[in-house]
Amino acid sequence: MDGSQAGTAQKALKGMGSLALRPRAVRRAVAAMAATAHRSLVLVFHRLLQEGESTGGVVPAVPAAAFRSQLEELLDIGDIVPLESIIMSEHSDRRPRFAITLDDDYRSHHDVALPILRAAGVPATFFLGGRSLHSLGPLWFETLDRIVLSVGPERPARELGLREGVDAAAIAQACERDPRMQRIVEAWGDGTGQHLTPDEIVSLSAAGMAVGFHTLHHPRLAGLPLDQVRAALTNGRVELQELLGRRMTQFAYPHGKGDPAVAAIVQEAGFQAAWTGRPVPVLRGSDPFLRGRWEAGPQSGHAFVARVFARLGRVRS
Repeated sequence: MDGSQAGTAQKALKGMGSLALRPRAVRRAVAAMAATAHRSLVLVFHRLLQEGESTGGVVPAVPAAAFRSQLEELLDIGDIVPLESIIMSEHSDRRPRFAITLDDDYRSHHDVALPILRAAGVPATFFLGGRSLHSLGPLWFETLDRIVLSVGPERPARELGLREGVDAAAIAQACERDPRMQRIVEAWGDGTGQHLTPDEIVSLSAAGMAVGFHTLHHPRLAGLPLDQVRAALTNGRVELQELLGRRMTQFAYPHGKGDPAVAAIVQEAGFQAAWTGRPVPVLRGSDPFLRGRWEAGPQSGHAFVARVFARLGRVRS
């Protein structure tokens, strides 16, 4: 396929995202264009919800039924492959490729996601910090999530000195930029976190799932002094690798935030690739240490498929 043909396919993909994509023939045609343009899409999830669990906190959460439906839709239009395959192998021209990733140490990775992944025969990569190996409690955003779900956003916003009327997302964004606020929120916690146990982490690996590193304390690395970045890439990594009995070669930036300076240190630390939260597809020539992932949210069905194809056609976040 020459450059002009690839450009035509990419333009067509951008326009296809708004279609309902109900007819299977349309799905097949758009999927073929995505594959021809040599585009892959990596999806990221955080907490998965059992039936009856509440939504509306600060941590992105997807009901188990929606997660299952999304996997089915992706398998209908393309192939779900190991994350390393997105990086290491050449893209075929037949079907678009997708990879599934899950971030942080949520116990729902083991209790909810793993059974669904195994039933679908789908691989995934879990980016973990291994907090249970160090008897660490919840991170600030986990505590904030619990409080917002319990009492709503008004009270925590007021106690953090934020203006009236801010929503949960705005509170989380303010805390992400301000370590002082993070310490205040951490002090509200009771010291207990719903984190994966060492045995559950081993179970993920034993089930054939990949495990990558996500840092122990989840700092926003972009903008930190470089010695602190190096420490974040080291602290907790050895213990997690020893538990798994293998080296972790993939890294996901906490809060999805990376930049070229941090990426250079990630490469120095011996990782083979690193993933941001920029919602862009993986293209030929993408920087292996600043590749994007897309958080789809809870949408499913034809609307989800339309958004997948729109995202495959995207160049900038």
